[in-house]
Amino acid sequence: MKDLKCGKKSCKYNKGYCCCARKIEVAKSTDCLTFTPTEKNQSMFEAGSDFVKADYSVDTAVGCNADCIFQKENRCVANGITVMGESNTANCLTFIKD
Repeated sequence: MKDLKCGKKSCKYNKGYCCCARKIEVAKSTDCLTFTPTEKNQSMFEAGSDFVKADYSVDTAVGCNADCIFQKENRCVANGITVMGESNTANCLTFIKD
């Protein structure tokens, strides 16, 4: 899936709001289990990650166990998904209850 948008700027796989992990896993609870927080660099250039060029070249495989209309045989068949969340969580916002 090339259209995997990620609003978790603190994840090490986030490159310009795109996920560049080769594979992610979405749990039954819609949590992104691949979310890996990066260590905060306390500098005056914290907004630097907002200016990283988006990386659409990665074709991320999305494994999914959520009860969602896009989940087929434990994988996501949506054209694209969006992942967001509070502080140390990341959730699939594309989830639509089956």
